[in-house]
Amino acid sequence: MKIIRNKFGSCRPIGGFTMLEMMIIVVIIGIVAAIAAPTFFSAGPRLKARTEARNVLNMVRLARSKAISDGSQYGVYVDGANRQYILFKDISNPTLMAYDGADSIVTGPESIQPDVVANTSFTGNTVVFMSTGRASQSGNFTFDISGGGALYTVSILASTGRSKLQ
Repeated sequence: MKIIRNKFGSCRPIGGFTMLEMMIIVVIIGIVAAIAAPTFFSAGPRLKARTEARNVLNMVRLARSKAISDGSQYGVYVDGANRQYILFKDISNPTLMAYDGADSIVTGPESIQPDVVANTSFTGNTVVFMSTGRASQSGNFTFDISGGGALYTVSILASTGRSKLQ
């Protein structure tokens, strides 16, 4: 820091940064960016898997809500092979409690993003909700990224029809 004298003889410092101080700051910012960049870029695929899981969770909750309010059976069908999911009204064969082509589609088919792998533990890849809010069976819809490492699970309990994201 330089000190100068004004015309009255008093001393005062001159503010500012030297070139060396500026270069140190630039190097520190570069190091922090190099450390943070890999984490930032690996978050994208994980967010896609989480988004798909949240979308299916919302669809499951909507199916349960519609079943209770409408007094009919509604279900969610997740087709991992064709990479889609559907919200449907179970009108074709309600005792079967499964999706078939004659059921009334309420929403969908919604596409699953290319990097995301969807699996299900439900028989027929389907969960159906009755007018009481109960589910046809307990199980999970799982969503992961292609390489693994970002597993999100939508769990449904048959006795209450409650669902949650894990």
